[in-house]
Amino acid sequence: MADKTAFDYVNEIWGIANYVRDVIRPADYNKLILPFAVLRRFECALEPTRSVVSRQAAKGVWDDDDPKYCALSGHCFYNVTSFTLSNLGATKTCDALMAYVNGFSANAREVLQRFEMRQTCEKLDEKGMLYEVCTRFAGFDLGSEAVSDRMMTDIYEHLIQRYGEEISQDAEDFMTPKDVARLATALLFANEDTLLNADNGDIRTLYDGSCGTCGFICDALDQLDEWHDKRHFSSPTKIVPYGQELEDATWAMGKAALMLRNIAGGSGDVLDQMSDLSAGIMLGDTLDDDRFEGRTFNYQLTNPPYGKEWRKEQDGVVEEAQRGFGGRFGAGLPSIDDGSMLFMQNVAAKMAPPEEGGGKAAIVLSGSPLFNGDAGSGPSGIRRWLFSEDLVDCIVKLPTDIFYRTGIATYVWVLNNHKPENRKGYVQLIDASEERTALRKSQGNKRYEIGEEQAAWIVRTYVDGHDHGKSVIVPVEDFMYRKVTTQRPLRVVIEPSVDGLDALFTLSKPMEKLSDASRAAIRSWVEKNEGASLTYNEVLAATEKLHKAIEKPKPQKAALADALVKVFGRRDPSATPAIDAKGNPVFDPELKDTENVPIGMEIDDYMATEVLPYAPDAVVDGSVRDEPKFDNKTGLTANPLGDGEIGVVGTSISFNRYFYEYERPRDPQIIAKEILELEDGLGSLMRGFLA
Repeated sequence: MADKTAFDYVNEIWGIANYVRDVIRPADYNKLILPFAVLRRFECALEPTRSVVSRQAAKGVWDDDDPKYCALSGHCFYNVTSFTLSNLGATKTCDALMAYVNGFSANAREVLQRFEMRQTCEKLDEKGMLYEVCTRFAGFDLGSEAVSDRMMTDIYEHLIQRYGEEISQDAEDFMTPKDVARLATALLFANEDTLLNADNGDIRTLYDGSCGTCGFICDALDQLDEWHDKRHFSSPTKIVPYGQELEDATWAMGKAALMLRNIAGGSGDVLDQMSDLSAGIMLGDTLDDDRFEGRTFNYQLTNPPYGKEWRKEQDGVVEEAQRGFGGRFGAGLPSIDDGSMLFMQNVAAKMAPPEEGGGKAAIVLSGSPLFNGDAGSGPSGIRRWLFSEDLVDCIVKLPTDIFYRTGIATYVWVLNNHKPENRKGYVQLIDASEERTALRKSQGNKRYEIGEEQAAWIVRTYVDGHDHGKSVIVPVEDFMYRKVTTQRPLRVVIEPSVDGLDALFTLSKPMEKLSDASRAAIRSWVEKNEGASLTYNEVLAATEKLHKAIEKPKPQKAALADALVKVFGRRDPSATPAIDAKGNPVFDPELKDTENVPIGMEIDDYMATEVLPYAPDAVVDGSVRDEPKFDNKTGLTANPLGDGEIGVVGTSISFNRYFYEYERPRDPQIIAKEILELEDGLGSLMRGFLA
């Protein structure tokens, strides 16, 4: 079976689900299919030393949880029983299976128990089906020689996908394919000479805040092992992984994957072989239950769920955000239906500070974090904070259709808080959207992959800092602007008419409450001035007298004047600009507008070239400023980096601005000719059909 692909394994293992479907609900498949796959993986790993461990356990000298068993098993886990899936017996199979599970070391036992498989297995045992399930799984060779870590991750992920489809769940999380993981890893470790070239046994940390089945971590460890093996190091830099995952079953599979690894790889170091790389993989929600509070890491690789709603984490997130920059979410909060930028802030918070060697991260995200949110909004403020801290090093646009469960555009963000001098204050954008190779057979939504040569081009472009047709390096200010509000004077002619009285008296609550006598006074004024063309100031003066003539309850004078202007007014560009009783200009709300002024450009210069030639009477509204806003109700500060200057600062990253290529429209005559040919062809077809 060793030559089969991951997808063959998935189909064969899923065949067991079809076998039990009359007894086990599809919603409970995760309590059977997934744990048995993990259990068989453990079993295959322990097979060479199983008898040695069980014989030692039979002596009764050591406690079952004595770590000395690891020296016998050659792993960070073991099983003290003589059971395997093939010898549990056809009667009381469930009791034997539970004894087998309980015979594992504490770390492996915790993983298996997270699947809550007992009740499911008891149902199968009652129907006489559990023994057959155990026997079928025993026939799968899931040892490391037959199935690599990546293959096993593929199996896990696709079983999860099939499980989700079976119970009609919407998939929020998207497995990171190996080609994407390898590219992100290469970008992360590019220029990290100490990690790649040191041979003195240094130790570095790697963290994934949404680690899933730890496929990203395993791929990174594999890739580093490949690089180090090529150099024939004796003591290469070692990576210790950390991560956090929300879902129990997914966490358990990720833990299992790392328990089967060791830091030393093939070095033969017994102590390292018994090191539990899964010790740093925690269960919990990263957003509101940070299991690594206060911890930072040298490197991070993560692919957070796209478009994840964070409503259930809202209370915890808001509570932490109230601490401002003393917590992870001080830069702002995104919309409740997309938590991507919460994960982005978590990554930034977990980067080791420059004085400790610095931190670097590669994050795979959808397109929304590039541009979502208007000036002053949470997402815009988060980008602004990332720019102000100079954390964004590079963003790579990936091809579409390279993920298994989505075809959307995705991007790799490289964050770095210890940029080299020549890159400080700059961001590199790389358009790698065409760097793809078609697969011979689609795998779900995945129709393309990023080949080795294409990945090498992307990494080389990043490392060399190339600025060419598919890459630009620009200052962070390129992505920032001030949203300036402009106003224009109200130019209006007021033409009273009795036909508009119904609209006037129903315009607002205060107007609706007018007494009959007050309505009569207003009607009298309208009739007296019907057919006249009044200026704004004439109406303002008339309102003074009219307001005194009407009885309570009555609107305020300004509200009454506004009502008359709104109902009877007609915009006239040639009219005299309106001014209020204090001589201040009155602005036309219909002509209120905003302009995005690039950061670094004087607002007056922008107005002179971009606005005044087309609207000479436009002015900048100096009351709209970039100021922090504290909300007493929530305890949160919006726009915390506000500088008080005119215009609210906004941020947006547009790849089209730098890489859009104009395509000239086709000749209309050619298109018309093709349409006529199609019509002729359709007519011939219909005639033949009706003949």
